[in-house]
Amino acid sequence: MTDLIEYGDPVDGTRGWLVYRGTRPRLAAGGCRVQPGLDSATLGTLADRMALKQRVLGINVAGAKCGLDLDPGAPAKSAVLGRFFAFLREELATRYSMGPDMGTGWLELNRHAAAVGLPSIKYAIKTAQRLSDDEFGRRMAVLEAPVRGLPVSARRAGHALAHAAMAAARCTGTLTVALQGFGNLGRGAACALLEDGARVVAVGDEHGAVANPAGVDVSAMLGSPPGTPVPATASGGQAARLFTVPADVLILAGPADALNLAQAAQLQVSTVVVGANCGLSESAEQALAARDIVVVPDFVGGIGGSASMEVLFGPRECPAPQRMLDALATLMNDLVADIVAQARRSGTSPRATAMRMAADSTVDPESPPYGSCPYLQSFLSTVR
Repeated sequence: MTDLIEYGDPVDGTRGWLVYRGTRPRLAAGGCRVQPGLDSATLGTLADRMALKQRVLGINVAGAKCGLDLDPGAPAKSAVLGRFFAFLREELATRYSMGPDMGTGWLELNRHAAAVGLPSIKYAIKTAQRLSDDEFGRRMAVLEAPVRGLPVSARRAGHALAHAAMAAARCTGTLTVALQGFGNLGRGAACALLEDGARVVAVGDEHGAVANPAGVDVSAMLGSPPGTPVPATASGGQAARLFTVPADVLILAGPADALNLAQAAQLQVSTVVVGANCGLSESAEQALAARDIVVVPDFVGGIGGSASMEVLFGPRECPAPQRMLDALATLMNDLVADIVAQARRSGTSPRATAMRMAADSTVDPESPPYGSCPYLQSFLSTVR
């Protein structure tokens, strides 16, 4: 089922869209993208991916995506985005739980929500989950609480990705990690890897990579300002070609199609975990599978935003910030371990296994959006 809402900016004609995908439960979730050349078909594909994530989690949420065909560096961006928010206000108040995406940021989007009289881009959760304003505010405050120097909102997706990678690695008895991407997602993953004692042997971004078999100093790298090129942040490592560094697991936390076929042929890893949307092309994934490299696809590795909302809003009581991150780690460990184990038993890929799990997942449009993930039932009962 698809719902498409089209927007034309009354001042400069910028085009925008909101796409819903999936059955019609109370709530749909997905990010807001600002990108030149964006169209409704691209947003539809991304909304499909969001719907798939919710189905893998087994929660009563549909997929969505919205966006503007606009250069995010354009001087008019803020004004156009503000008018887009005014246009979408009723959706944001009742059905659409928005998040940041390419060309937008968490704080930026929440400023626009406030300008149209909504306390958060997540306000539709309050309506769909039938929470009081006070209870919704209490839970949203958890996202802004710092844990070891970073707010939970900045940590959650990367935290989930790191634990997905460690779960996949443990399934093969592996320990060392190479990390591609050191933006918000990569830094969040690096925080979790550091806390869990994983040995990160290489880190890279579009500016270059550094490696050290004994372990790169991730703590020192995290101390650098966000956006600093990896070669300028690195301590205790040497310049390297990231995709040739031997490691047990490679985490893709950078752009789409981060690994071409030639690079896939050079990888010296046993597992690849994809965090960024469309972070690995179908042809590259097939090439890795032909080499018996386990690939955890993006709609599992990149599920942290959706999973974190289940952890935050599923229990009857509001979890503390660290408790929320711990529960998110447990969810990701159990989910990925189950997917990998089922894939091995059936002789199929993790992608095929996760797709089958999603197809078997049912939606109850009359039930609350959050609180039904089968991998979180122990936590839900404990918090209660």
